[in-house]
Amino acid sequence: MSIAKGSSFLVRHPTLSAFVAVIVAAAAAGFGVMYSGLYDVSAASGHNPFVAWALHKTYIQSLHRHAAGIHVPTDLMTVANVEAGARLYRSTCAACHGAPGQTLSPIGQGILPMAPELLSATRRNNPQMMFWVIKNGVKMTAMPAFGKTQDEQTIWDLTAFLYKGRGISAQDFDKLSAAKPNTRP
Repeated sequence: MSIAKGSSFLVRHPTLSAFVAVIVAAAAAGFGVMYSGLYDVSAASGHNPFVAWALHKTYIQSLHRHAAGIHVPTDLMTVANVEAGARLYRSTCAACHGAPGQTLSPIGQGILPMAPELLSATRRNNPQMMFWVIKNGVKMTAMPAFGKTQDEQTIWDLTAFLYKGRGISAQDFDKLSAAKPNTRP
C-alpha cells in the first residue's frame, strides 16, 4: 500500500500525526480545566500531590539557577550582621516563618503552602539561595520581594542570621534579636 505523493505531510508521517494529536488534546484538556474553575485555588486546601511536586520542583530548579552567580560577602558572618539580621527576622519574618519558643502567628497558620521553618536545625539556609529568595520573593506564595524595600546590606544581614541561627534556642534568639540603640534595623 502506498501513500499518494499529493497527500498532506501529516498523512505521510503517522507517528508525527499521533504526536501532534496528543499535544492538541493535552492543550485542550489544560484549557478545559483552567476555564472550568474546578481546580480549588483557595488557601484553605492544599494542592494535589502532582501539582505540589511540580511547583516545588520548578521552584528548586529556578532557585539553583538564579542564585548560582551571587557572591557572598567575605564579612557576612560578623556579629553585627548576625544581630541586625536577627532583629529584622523578629520584626518581619517570624510572623510567617515562626521563631523558637513562640506560637506561629495566625498569619503564618493561614499561609498555604506553609512557610518553611527557617530556624529549624535541619535547614541548610545556603547564603546564596537565601539572599536570592529574600531579595526577589517567590511567586504564588506569601514570600514578598524584600529587594523592593530593603537595601542589599539589610538582606545580607538577614541572610547571615538565617545561616547562623539554624537550631537556635528560644533564649539565644531573644538575646540575639533584642533591640539595641543606634544599630542597623
